[in-house]
Amino acid sequence: MFGFNLRSFIVAFTVITLSSFIIFQSNESYGAKKQKYKFVGNAGCKCHLAKGCFEGEEYKKMKNQHYNTFKRLKTDEEKKDPECLRCHATAYKMKIKKGKSKYGPFIENVACEACHGPGEKYAKVKKNYKKKGKDAFKKLLKEDPMMARKVQYDAGEYVAGINKYKTIKEQCLECHWEDANAKNKCPKCEGKKNSQNKDRIFTKDYIKRDDHRDHDAIDDVLPKVDKKKWKGYLEQDPWYKTRPPNAK
Repeated sequence: MFGFNLRSFIVAFTVITLSSFIIFQSNESYGAKKQKYKFVGNAGCKCHLAKGCFEGEEYKKMKNQHYNTFKRLKTDEEKKDPECLRCHATAYKMKIKKGKSKYGPFIENVACEACHGPGEKYAKVKKNYKKKGKDAFKKLLKEDPMMARKVQYDAGEYVAGINKYKTIKEQCLECHWEDANAKNKCPKCEGKKNSQNKDRIFTKDYIKRDDHRDHDAIDDVLPKVDKKKWKGYLEQDPWYKTRPPNAK
């Protein structure tokens, strides 16, 4: 009897311990504890430098749904619900330097930093690289495109399919789902349809509609670079083998 109780206790303790680890590990991944840089919002963003590509605020004009996500939260309850804000807002309960919503500790909508990480440092890299002025980064991008990419990523920027996430889809599925019966599906979306009157499930068309890559100097050198030297800074997702929207 004692042996059985002891075994039961060990099993129960192990389950509780593992469950606690999973819960706190998950919370920390969205919390501010391990956050190195602060979120600064889109205003004045100078990320995409190629001719004809947008900069910051122009993202709102794109034909995608990311910049209207907060508006879809109709009730006061939804606007305070952590599960809703995790995907309908940016930087919920994280360190925010600029752009915080009047409704709470987050930036409204799925802004640039929701997918590319807090921009406090990499924004400065692009605006004033090595304190040499606004054109210094453009010069680096022209003269040494891979180093230009490295300094951005080392400053906290990430791009799905290159660093942090092996594929774009992997990042998308943190908030979207591929199966109408998926366990992580938002319960409030049950029975609702998208603009094409289809179930709100993730497809490759989502990536295509939100494809805002620009064709610049780095695209011309990527086929020739030393893959071992630049490991961690090179495209992994096959999607990147397709042509950027503004490629010649």
